[in-house]
Parts: sequence; structure tokens; C-alpha cells
Amino acid sequence: LTGLWLFSCMKPEPSLGTCGHPSRPLPPQAKRIVGGRSARPGFFPWQVLLSVEDLSRVPEDRWFGSGALLSESWVLTAAHVLRSLRRDTSVVPVAADHVKIFLHPDFQPNNYNNDIALLRLSERVEFNQLIRPVCLPPPHGQDDPPAPLPNSLGVVAGWGISNPNASTSSSPLPTLTSDPLPVVSQVECEASYASRSVSYNITDNMFCAGFFEGGQDTCLGDSGGAFVMEEEVSQRWVVFGLVSWGGPEECGSRRVYGVYTRVAKYVVWIQSHLHAAPWW
Repeated sequence: LTGLWLFSCMKPEPSLGTCGHPSRPLPPQAKRIVGGRSARPGFFPWQVLLSVEDLSRVPEDRWFGSGALLSESWVLTAAHVLRSLRRDTSVVPVAADHVKIFLHPDFQPNNYNNDIALLRLSERVEFNQLIRPVCLPPPHGQDDPPAPLPNSLGVVAGWGISNPNASTSSSPLPTLTSDPLPVVSQVECEASYASRSVSYNITDNMFCAGFFEGGQDTCLGDSGGAFVMEEEVSQRWVVFGLVSWGGPEECGSRRVYGVYTRVAKYVVWIQSHLHAAPWW
């Protein structure tokens, strides 16, 4: 895994295993998840579709989430995709024979704090033009400013619904769509949810993204997807957030921002697993 996690000067033709290089350059403004258009193959080669078996769901017995490929063997996602208060521990994510799950030890399913998890694949992914890893950000230091910075623009892709009045089961095959969203200041993020209910708790491990007027947002089925930004010097795409939660109004409502896990806070924890000895 040496070299996947540190930025370096961009080579003219990066190898398939070099993180953060789409095989097809993203357009200046990738379009919406809610109310938007499909992403073309190669825009998000790190995007992973997670199919979670959940026999408690009626009439469907499964639902979709997202993840981000970090290497040939590791996928990053949100912990609530695999475990939440709404589902018991018997829910089977993906296929138990093919993955090993590492939930963050401090994940709190009651408020989604520390909403992050890793999946270790039993078989290595073979990189090609449409399958490539995303980069991790630098670890967040105690005196560092929050990452990502307010008003910076990121892009989210997901397999969720593109109409807030639809459901995740309305189509037999989910379509990958993408959405450019600005990072909201932490003060506005906290205020927007404090005005709705005392039960909404924004922590320093979370950030908000979206527009005050609404209209563009992540939605059901997008959970665990990567909020990525292009690193200016290396021109690599870096995962700064994971789709975590939002509400209580429908997706894309006025001043209802999407809430994301702040990945930079967990880079040390992530790397401790990535560099561990193989378990298969």
C-alpha cells in the first residue's frame, strides 16, 4: 500500500493503482443527486455499491448504500450503513463470506457520531480504467483548521433516489448520480439543526454541505458515499466526508443540509487497519 495515501507530484500517466485519478475527467459542474443526472462511467471509479440484506424491510428485503474504494482490499463507508438502531445485529451486509467489518469503536447509533467503518475484502479488486481508489486526506492535527473548509466545493456520488418523493425500491437497478455541494460553516450547520429539535446533535466529527435554499442534496440510498474534493496541487480527488444523515424534512428542503462524517478526524484509525497484517 506504500504510496497510496501520500500526495506527490502528478505523473503524466498515473498507474491504475494511483489514488484519486478518475479515468474520465469530471465536468466543471457535475449535476445533482436529488433532481439530477446520471454519472458517466469513469467519473467516480472508487464508488462502491453495497447491497445490504435486511429481512425487516417490507416488501423489499434489501437496500443499497455506498462506499469508497481505498485500495485493492479496503472499502470506506459509514457505520450506520451496516449497523443502526433501526436494524438489529442480524442484518447481513454484502455477503459475510466476502468481507470483514470494522465499525469505529466509538460509533453512536443514537446520534451517528463517529459514523465510519471499513470493509476488508476477501479477494483483491483488480484495478482497471473504471476501478480505481480514492485518496485519503492528511490526518487532522489538534491545531489544524477544520477540513474541509467552509465554502469549499465538493462532489458527492450515490446510488440513492433522485426524486424526494420516490423510494429506493422504485427501480430494479440503482443509477449512480452526482452532486456538487458547498461546505457550510459549522455555526450555520449547528444552528440549522438546533432550530428544528434538541435531539439533533452536530459534533466536531461532522460537517454540513448543501445550499440554504435547498434543491440539491443527498438522499435515501446515498449513505456511506464519499464527499470528494480535488487537491489543487496534485489534482487528485480526496475523500473528506461520508454521507451520514439529514432531516427531518424531505431531501433538498430549504436549510436542511446533508450531514457528513469528517474523514480527516479518522485517518490515523483508518491507516492502522490498512497497514495491519492480512487476515485471509
